[in-house]
Amino acid sequence: MKINLFLTLFCVVLLAAACSSPTSRYANDTTLVPRQAAAAGQLPRVIVMTDAETDDRCSMVHFLLYANDMQVDAIIQSNSCFQRHGWSSEPWLEEQISAYEKVYPNLKVHDSRYPTPEYLRSVVFIGDETPEHIGIGNNAAALIPGVEPVIDPSTWEDTPGSDRIVEVLLEDDPRPVYLQAWGGSNTAARALYKLKTQYPDQYARAASKAVLYCIWYQDGGGNYIERNFPEVTILLNHHFSGSWDYGTMVNSDDFVAKYLHNGKNPLGALYTQGYISEGDSPAFLYSVDNGLRSYEDPTYGGWGGRFYKVDGWDNVYRDTGFGDLREWIEPAMHDFQARLTWCITPDYDKGNHRPVISFPEGQDRTVHPGDTVTLRIQATDNDKPDLEGTWKMRGEVLSQQGITYERFLEMASSPAASSFLTGCTVNWLQGKGGTYPGIIDLIYNNDGSVSFVAPQVNAPQTIHIIAEATDKGTPPLTTYARFVITVQK
Repeated sequence: MKINLFLTLFCVVLLAAACSSPTSRYANDTTLVPRQAAAAGQLPRVIVMTDAETDDRCSMVHFLLYANDMQVDAIIQSNSCFQRHGWSSEPWLEEQISAYEKVYPNLKVHDSRYPTPEYLRSVVFIGDETPEHIGIGNNAAALIPGVEPVIDPSTWEDTPGSDRIVEVLLEDDPRPVYLQAWGGSNTAARALYKLKTQYPDQYARAASKAVLYCIWYQDGGGNYIERNFPEVTILLNHHFSGSWDYGTMVNSDDFVAKYLHNGKNPLGALYTQGYISEGDSPAFLYSVDNGLRSYEDPTYGGWGGRFYKVDGWDNVYRDTGFGDLREWIEPAMHDFQARLTWCITPDYDKGNHRPVISFPEGQDRTVHPGDTVTLRIQATDNDKPDLEGTWKMRGEVLSQQGITYERFLEMASSPAASSFLTGCTVNWLQGKGGTYPGIIDLIYNNDGSVSFVAPQVNAPQTIHIIAEATDKGTPPLTTYARFVITVQK
C-alpha cells in the first residue's frame, strides 16, 4: 500500500503542470531565517574557552564548521578541574586550523562568510592554565548556583586570554558576547575582575553584554562570577551529560566512519573519537541562528538546551534536562552532516543547504481571548533536486514497479517533478517557552498556514508556535520560525 501510494504521488507530480519556483539563490526579504539574512555585522559574537579534553577537540571540529554563522572573537586555551594544566603545549588547535585551511576553499563555496584560516589563527590566545586557580576537586557535577566562591582572581596575573575578553567587552558594540566555558571559567573571572576594577565607568555596560555558557562549573570561576558580577548572564548546563557527551550516542559509530573518518576530509580526520562525543557542543549550538530564537531568552529552548531562572538570582539560569537537548539532536546532526559534505564538495549545487523562511506578517503578535490567530510562512528550498539522494531512499520502491534508475532520471527531469523533489515539508507545533500552561489546538489550513483560537486567560500569557521547514535534500535540513503570541486578558 505504501509502495503504490508513493508511486501514485510521484506519477501525479510528473503529469502536473510545472510549479513556479524562485530563480534567485536567496530571496530578497529582510525577515529571512536564518543565516542568509544576517549581515556579517549581525552575527553572534562568541569567545570559546577550551581545556582541550578529548570531547573538546571533537566539539572544536564541529565548531569550526559553524564559524560562518558566528563572529569568532577568540578561542582561548585554558584549563579545568579535569585538565588542570591545559594543553596549549600541544599543537592540537593549530593542527585543526591547518586542516580547516585545506577544506576552506570548498567551505567558502557554500558560504562566503567562512573566516579565513589566517583570521582564526589571529584570535587564538592562551588563558589561565595555572592549576592553583581551579579551586575545586574533580566533582564538578556537584557545583550549583549559590555555592560559596573558592577563588580570588584579584591576586592573579592577567593572561592574553583574559585581556582579550576585556578588549572585546569594552568595544562599542551592543551585541551580546557569548563566553563559552567548555572547561573552566577562571580566565573569564580574571577578565571581569580587571574590567570592574580598572574600567569602572564602562563596567556595567560591558559586563551586561556577557553571556557565560558553562558546561558544568569546571572550576571555581562560575560561583565567583555569579556572586561578584550579577550583571553577567550565566547559563549552567549539566545535561550535556546524557545527550552529547562520552558514550551517549551509542549508534553513531557509522556516522563518524562515513562522514568524518572517511579518508577524504582532513578536518574530520582529527575527530578524536570513533563515535559522537561532544560534551561542549551545546555551548555553541545555543548561539546558532536557526530560527528558534533561543538566544533571545534562555527559557525558549533550542539546539543548545532550555533553561530556567534560578530563584534568588537575576541572571543565573540552569538547564531543564537532557530531554530538551535530545529533542533537537537529529536535525542538528543532519546539519553537521551537510557541512561535513561541504568540506569535500567544491560544487555548490552538489551540497545541501538549509531552506529559507520568510514571514511577511511578522512573528510577534498581541491578541485577545477568542481571537482567531492565523500564522503563515513562506519556505523556499533553493537547491537543485537531489536525484541521487532520492534514488538512494526510494530506488528500491521504484524498482519494484519496474522503474530503472535511467527511467527515474528521465521522469524527474520534468519541471513538475523538480518542484516536487525540492520543496519543503512544513510542520507546526506548540513550542516550549511560552507561559500559557494549556494545549493549543492547531488547525492546518489548505494554504499551508495554521490557525487557533486564543484561549481565555486570567492574566497575560504567551504562546509559542514553531514552524519547521524541512527540505528534501540529503541529508534533510530544517529551518525554523518561532512565533510568540501574547494573549492579553
